[in-house]
Amino acid sequence: MVRPRKLSSVSTGRAAPRPSSKLRPRVARRVIAVDLPPDHDEALWPMLGYLAGKLSPDRIPLLTGLEHARPNEDDLKALCAAFGTSSAAPMLHVAGHTPEASHVAPEADRLQVGAKELAQVWHQFNAAEETVDLVAFGSPHFSATECRRVAKLLDGRRCLETTATVVTVGPGTFEAIKECGTLSTLETAGVRVVPDICWCSIVEPVFPPTARVLMTNSGKYAHYAPGLSGRGVRFGSLSECVETALNGRAPAGPPAWLD
Repeated sequence: MVRPRKLSSVSTGRAAPRPSSKLRPRVARRVIAVDLPPDHDEALWPMLGYLAGKLSPDRIPLLTGLEHARPNEDDLKALCAAFGTSSAAPMLHVAGHTPEASHVAPEADRLQVGAKELAQVWHQFNAAEETVDLVAFGSPHFSATECRRVAKLLDGRRCLETTATVVTVGPGTFEAIKECGTLSTLETAGVRVVPDICWCSIVEPVFPPTARVLMTNSGKYAHYAPGLSGRGVRFGSLSECVETALNGRAPAGPPAWLD
């Protein structure tokens, strides 16, 4: 039997507030100091999120050392999505960028990470061979801004026919890029744009059955894809993924900023 309270939640799409949710601690109990590599690109954020989750699997962390970095909304989305794959903590704080970053428990311990630890994540995410059959964008769903960046990086060039390039987006984003012409630009370049589904739910035949190695700019999907798809994985920045879509090969080694 469904209790009335549960039935009303199902009917209205809203859950009644619980006192415990208001009192649940949100303070950081681990401080991770980041030695930010100079000249980093946006691939930093998903790798750092994954690394932070591995280092703080059971408590909320605060990331410091990023106060002068300029992550955009998509960077923070990638950071948090990757963090959620490797940690059971409900949230994280980023000094200089999130509103509760000053909430640190007195007993919080401290760790330090830098290029060496990030390079280890890169190698973990790049265990497959360099020949790539699929470039997978959109885990989480790409924003309209990310779609426009892909279109700009393609610069009128067409994706390699033997390397499928697929972008997943939400329905609102799909309509937005359709209206502004970005969807047409992507499709002309050979990019398939799929709305209303994310890579963690995609199976064949939407997932190309013949693909053996995929490349993604998502730390979240780089973690989940081997188990979900049974395929090898390569990881890189957005621009590296676009170049792979054009030539079918992933970079052989990590970016220079990780050296």
